[in-house]
Amino acid sequence: MLTFRLPKLLLIVVLMYTLMIPTTKNVVQSAESYQWNSIPVGGGGYITGVVVHPAEPDLIYARTDIGGVYRLDPANNRWIPLLDHVESNESNLYGIDGIALDHQNPDIVYIAAGKYANGSPSDVLKSTDRGATWTRTRLNLRNVSNGNIHRAMGESIAVNPLNSNYVHVGTRYDGLYVSENGGVTWSHIQEVAYGSRGQGIRSVVYGVNPLAKHEQVVYAGVRGVGIFSKMKRSNGEMTWELIRNSPDSVARMTVSKSGILYATTDNKGVFKFNGRQWSNITPSSAFVSYFGISIDPSNDNHILAAVRTGGSNLPLYRSTNGGQTWVNVNKTLNDRPSWWTSNMFFSATASVVFDPHHPGRVYVSDWSGVYKTDNITAQNTQWDAITDGHEELVALVGSAPPQGTPFFSGVADQTGFAHLDVDSPPTRKLQLAGMKEVVSIDYHEADPNKMIFLGSNDWYGTITRLYVSSDNGQTATAVNVPDGSKLGRVAYSATDPNLIIYLPQTGKAVRSTNKGASWQSMSGLPSNDNDADSIFTYNERLAGDRINGNKFYMYSAGHLYRTTNGGVNWYKANAKPLPSGGKITVEAAPGLGNVVWVSLGDAGLYASSNSGTTFTKVPNVQSSELFAFGKGKPGALNPAVFVYGTVNNVKGFYRSDNMGLTWQNISPANQIGLGNQPQVLKADRQTYGKVYVGTNGRGLFTGSVAP
Repeated sequence: MLTFRLPKLLLIVVLMYTLMIPTTKNVVQSAESYQWNSIPVGGGGYITGVVVHPAEPDLIYARTDIGGVYRLDPANNRWIPLLDHVESNESNLYGIDGIALDHQNPDIVYIAAGKYANGSPSDVLKSTDRGATWTRTRLNLRNVSNGNIHRAMGESIAVNPLNSNYVHVGTRYDGLYVSENGGVTWSHIQEVAYGSRGQGIRSVVYGVNPLAKHEQVVYAGVRGVGIFSKMKRSNGEMTWELIRNSPDSVARMTVSKSGILYATTDNKGVFKFNGRQWSNITPSSAFVSYFGISIDPSNDNHILAAVRTGGSNLPLYRSTNGGQTWVNVNKTLNDRPSWWTSNMFFSATASVVFDPHHPGRVYVSDWSGVYKTDNITAQNTQWDAITDGHEELVALVGSAPPQGTPFFSGVADQTGFAHLDVDSPPTRKLQLAGMKEVVSIDYHEADPNKMIFLGSNDWYGTITRLYVSSDNGQTATAVNVPDGSKLGRVAYSATDPNLIIYLPQTGKAVRSTNKGASWQSMSGLPSNDNDADSIFTYNERLAGDRINGNKFYMYSAGHLYRTTNGGVNWYKANAKPLPSGGKITVEAAPGLGNVVWVSLGDAGLYASSNSGTTFTKVPNVQSSELFAFGKGKPGALNPAVFVYGTVNNVKGFYRSDNMGLTWQNISPANQIGLGNQPQVLKADRQTYGKVYVGTNGRGLFTGSVAP
């Protein structure tokens, strides 16, 4: 008799242990060997500039607005990320506002780093080993690589091709600076205007004086003012002066070997300066915004100019007579990721550059990636997208169902993906007609083939729709949300395939009992206090219980609200409010009734075993920026818990197999881009120990127990 009762008793003891809310202050923190990898997607983010070294073949760099800087590996035709060592406290450095190469030393490269003007740090970084390592030069002036069209202008840095000690840097707010010792110290050039606030000096180039070709000149395009030049004047002095009648809205500049200056603008076309007068050589009056411009190193009269605004498949114009006449280059994109859509080619074209080492080869960068053709003079030019290694997506949301596709991602601008195999690029986007942004994903616990996706056509939810799938996201049917409802979060009932709760960012929370065909109001919830009006909010305040299909949770202002009748009525579960914190995540533990945890950023992580009536702070978790439940350790009855935050005073990624009693540090030994503002964390419910992370510009990553 006893032999039959003992296993049940042990089961009860183990269950009580796993449901225990940890109270010990002696958390054991150990490191566990984890294997971290980038989840390949291929392109999808804005490459705002490409530069080719003039002396060394196949040495090519690409800068991005939010994903760092890359160097091309020509042997494997893939991009190597060069800033993945940057940690989260310096994540602003992942935005690149300008790049410059040393003509005399191919190992040296400079970048102006800084995503946002109100972010920190911003600086000019220097590498002497082709980007393997970087040194801060401590210029420490604001760069703004993201957020406006000026990010694709440039380059704002230039190294003197005759003397590598001289480096000029145009800034956004503080004018023009020069270093005479390779970036060790900097001096402000007072003769050059600051330019329009926040735009400043976006293009700096060296060249020769077209009127005295043995003399060097340097140009600085000052937004809102014009182009300044430093050259030897008639009195024999080297001084800076504003060039009379120069365009005041310069986007990019380049200088021919004979000294002719070409400048593109974002609102007035393309211009040419021969040292005495300006000529308007705009290729087509149908466009006024041109950015990329390049001169064939073997032919001063062979020029390319790229249109910046006006849609996709924008024109690339070519001239063989110095801009007197132009032809529109016929373009066909051949090799590209299978999920790419037709509008991902010459869209918001940023830069164009002739390759000086391969006649006829040209590189172009735009909103989605880098393209290369080997014969720019062909009647119909053939282009290939170079996307391997370029992982620049902004993650908005994720989901990891217990069956079927292990991981779904929702991303900015490119909808999202069903990642059947996280080691291979997806074959197509999520099939959500008309939606560019996916802000919420959930699944029906009883049958994870049933899924819901909340999407929008733009960043602000102008058209927000719910999509319902019955085949694990392979196909989905759109249903309308209530008028005026925008963005937000959705939760799917664990047991009722028709029941959905919708908490919009704008509008009142509602429920549907027929998969979104109609919506009903709910009582007991506070007024919507979501803290943003765009897709870039990452609070996950709504969650469904994973056992009881009528139970849902919603967090607001220190209180967890609960419903047990499918959303008809809600009530405040915890009388004692939780502390205010940062990013909010609510998640019910799969397989454990009544267990719900709330993550509150700097305020820490809180656990409840009574559906939110009371909470206990998980000890030794000083901050919990992200957290998720995943598949439990073999033999365990509880799920694994993953946290990105500070545990035992050390920031990183952690996993607990015993509901927070002890933690294992699973952070990568070397940074791999995870420092670029992790903002999505989902744990695999099919494979123990596996976790997915989405970043703010370096794409998606997965970590798993090392074999």
